[in-house]
Amino acid sequence: MKKATLLLFLALAACMTPPPNYGNHLTEEHHLFPEEEGRIDALLRNTAGKELSVVVQVPAARNMLSNGVLIGTLKMGAGSASVNVLRDTLRASKEPAVAVVGISDAMTVATIEAAIQQLEGKPTTTTILFAGDADYVEQLQQITSKAGVPFEGVAYSGEAESDKAESDKAESDKAESDKAEGQ
Repeated sequence: MKKATLLLFLALAACMTPPPNYGNHLTEEHHLFPEEEGRIDALLRNTAGKELSVVVQVPAARNMLSNGVLIGTLKMGAGSASVNVLRDTLRASKEPAVAVVGISDAMTVATIEAAIQQLEGKPTTTTILFAGDADYVEQLQQITSKAGVPFEGVAYSGEAESDKAESDKAESDKAESDKAEGQ
């Protein structure tokens, strides 16, 4: 039994070991992946009046098998650093909103669900903000509604959103350039 436990632990550790160039994908400013930055941008554009003073980053492996194992452990009641930070932020109710972002919608939803379960029905005034696939937004709306936790979700598709934002910025830059040339 001890050997099986050790092998499972080593297998999980290997699954969570990042690829050699993992750090190269992080932005220097916030230490977030570009995908997470895109989600935060979507939240800022679509949640008018909500201040993003707290952002909980949900780490995930880059493969579905490892994420599936981790999601299973969260559903069985195991915690994580992200679950603990989110739960504590919700319990304190000192922040108006907390954005929860990650590169895997499934891991992010499992983390939010685990944190809500750990609230054990205690009320919170802190709104959970999430940007992800529309199906996950709908799933979280049901989970948070049942638990009485404030929630705002934004359907976010990733590349299309960031491409549109880059296109809008390029058009704005071109308009400013044309205006400057005309003066």
